[in-house]
Amino acid sequence: MDSPSHAAHRGFRSLTTRLIVWTLLAVGAVYVVTVVVSNLLGRRMALAAAEREAVNESDALAGRVQDILHAVEERTLVLAQVVETLEPGDEDLGRLLRAFVPGNSEVYGAAVAFVPGTGPGRDGPHALYFHRVANQPEEIVSADLATNEYRYWEQEWYTEPVRTGRPRWSEPYRDVGGGEVAMVTWSVPLHGPDGTIRGVVTSDLRLRWLDDLVRQLELGRTGVGLIVSRSQRVIAASDRGVADRIDASEHVLEELTPKERVRYRPIVDRMLAGDSGFESVELGGRRYRLTFRPIGHAGWSMAGLYPEDELFQEVGWLRTVQAGLSVGGLGLLALVVVVLTRRLTRPLGALARSADEMATGGLDAILPPVETRDEIGRLTRAFHDMRDSLKTYIRDLQETTAAKERLEGELKVARRIQADMLPKPTAGGPSEGYELSATLIPARAVGGDLFDHFRDGRRVFFLVGDVSGKGVPAALFMARTKTLFEALATRDVDPGAILAAANHNLCTENEAGMFVTAVCGMLDVTTGELTFALAGHDPPILVPAEGAPEPLQVEGGRVLGLIERSDYPVNRLRLGHRDAIVMFTDGVSEAQNAEGGFFGLDRIVETVGRHRHEEARAVTGSLLEAVRDFAGEAPQSDDITLMTLRYLSPPA
Repeated sequence: MDSPSHAAHRGFRSLTTRLIVWTLLAVGAVYVVTVVVSNLLGRRMALAAAEREAVNESDALAGRVQDILHAVEERTLVLAQVVETLEPGDEDLGRLLRAFVPGNSEVYGAAVAFVPGTGPGRDGPHALYFHRVANQPEEIVSADLATNEYRYWEQEWYTEPVRTGRPRWSEPYRDVGGGEVAMVTWSVPLHGPDGTIRGVVTSDLRLRWLDDLVRQLELGRTGVGLIVSRSQRVIAASDRGVADRIDASEHVLEELTPKERVRYRPIVDRMLAGDSGFESVELGGRRYRLTFRPIGHAGWSMAGLYPEDELFQEVGWLRTVQAGLSVGGLGLLALVVVVLTRRLTRPLGALARSADEMATGGLDAILPPVETRDEIGRLTRAFHDMRDSLKTYIRDLQETTAAKERLEGELKVARRIQADMLPKPTAGGPSEGYELSATLIPARAVGGDLFDHFRDGRRVFFLVGDVSGKGVPAALFMARTKTLFEALATRDVDPGAILAAANHNLCTENEAGMFVTAVCGMLDVTTGELTFALAGHDPPILVPAEGAPEPLQVEGGRVLGLIERSDYPVNRLRLGHRDAIVMFTDGVSEAQNAEGGFFGLDRIVETVGRHRHEEARAVTGSLLEAVRDFAGEAPQSDDITLMTLRYLSPPA
């Protein structure tokens, strides 16, 4: 009896079980990924929309504040120019200020404060100030700023413009003697006829007006809007009346914890530097989205805090709905998958049993009949066709294997016969006046390259050739060429005549259009005279006993076997003691490595040069080894043939 674990393991090996499990896992993963991606996209879209809304709101409100500030700046500059130009007395100056304040609805109060001793008819401090009444803004009253209690000449709104000579907005402060309200002041330097600064002309703005503007920012139910001065003080806030309830000195970082101050000081520095931004911050354990925008010449910055939980409230609701739909959808899908899978895989069981029998070699197994036209029906028909095809394939394979074995046996015999046709790879010696070494490496079982040599008296005849094509046809043409050479060389000592006669004979009955490149020659061992002729072949390399090897500059003729009437000029050369020539086929110069590079003529010359003092057999072997090292594991497509012939002059 199977254990529960073994039964469960065997059950999971079932296609039906695995299909159900993996389908549910895959679809469940898709559901989960869809919910996660949708939630992330929803958060991103909500964040982008909130950023656009916050930026637009902040830009619009900052623009309104800037417009009002700019209007106050321009009008105050005009008032200063009027005072500089007219130099009015106290009475006219008072009428001018009394008319200026009600004529500018945003202005709470206006003043002209002179440098002590420079006012009209005054030796000491002198300042005129007209302002609205806090609870009755239509009523304009005057106030004396030149008192020991107030000492206007020590106030920042006065000292900074006088010191720098430039207009500026003051930091927020609570006015003493001017209605006791929180305000900011725009101060313009007042110049005398000689260009010296005589005082300042000012316009005051109440901070309550900024509170009312900031409250218009739409930042959710509990969002907060702020305007911060350049000294990091809160000028206005949407959640409380900062301007009237405190002494206008609350620092923007004052209510934060020490860690929060360190974390968010760079953001505050960016705000006050005039940057814009949209950042994520955490205050009091709650996350916000902070947007901030600069406000013109005043050096202020407007900021809005939007709670993220309110921002992503709709995204959370959407996530809950998606989760519910996913659970319900997965349940319904599981039911459908179980029912359909069992119905679809039942016919596969019978097919699997028949396939098991076929796998053991029972190609006569009875397969289920084709009853449907769906994928399972096509699979069953494919098994029928596969069984019949396997029977045919195995029968053909047996016949092909037998034929291949017969062919390989015949090729081995042919290669042995071809090797037996070639002369010995070495000949000569010190007593015979020459030494010769040759080698032939076919690219296939049989090849088309050839070499031949024999001695007739004092003459040594030699031949190196390369038949076009590969395989058996080339081998047969090679045998024909070699037979012709030996027959012709015994009755004619002229290499050119030998090649001409061989060409004439090979051109007859050459319907396949095959041809041979060859170098044919004769060495007189008594004199060292070398005569040779070329038929479309690379010239031999001269390897002198002393000096550098180099290819011979010779004349040559056409390849053998294509054009019946062809001439083959004879080249003559006298070899000195231990001078040699090296002949090769294009399988050597065109040998390729794995990167597709060719061995080339330069490497041939370099290699034989390093071994020129060695025996002919060593020169041939070294060159063959160099080709093999260069080619490595790369297969070669052409036969390789080498021959080294060295003259050894007879002793004196």
